[in-house]
Amino acid sequence: MNKELIYRQNIQRSLHELYEHMTDNLLGWLPENADFNPDDITRTQAESIRAVEAIEAEWILDEDDRKENSLIQWTDEDD
Repeated sequence: MNKELIYRQNIQRSLHELYEHMTDNLLGWLPENADFNPDDITRTQAESIRAVEAIEAEWILDEDDRKENSLIQWTDEDD
């Protein structure tokens, strides 16, 4: 097996594991497709959100792409 293929497989595995960690561990408390008031979350939940945002900032450099593809979708009251 060549090094490029091994590297690619390792990156894919790492991304999959990171995604599972974010969705299952960090954001497991967040109901899917449900609105919630950010003022009503616990300190632990706020820390989880910040952790996911930090991970996404490391992996998705473009801010617009990151907002569009984030696991955390904020909506404006005016929407």
